[in-house]
Amino acid sequence: MDTTVKKTDNKRIEFRASSEDKELFEYAKSLMGYTSLSEFFRHILTRESKSIVEEKNRILASKRDKEIFFNALMGKEEVPNTALLDAIKYHDKLVNQ
Repeated sequence: MDTTVKKTDNKRIEFRASSEDKELFEYAKSLMGYTSLSEFFRHILTRESKSIVEEKNRILASKRDKEIFFNALMGKEEVPNTALLDAIKYHDKLVNQ
């Protein structure tokens, strides 16, 4: 019984490259052991795209953290939600035992 999942919704992406770039891509592809440029590009683009998204999300989280911290310093902090208040009570109970 074959349980492999086959992707059936493949979309085509095209771009132009200079002869020098294509030679570089072909060489890198062969060094990595890929048999096709398509497979090589898919691997590299997916890896780099995930890295970019992760970095941008980290930056956005950092900016949000700075905003929250600054607002707390200025006395503009948000009211803690119920889950946070429960966590604080639980922590205090554990520490004060």
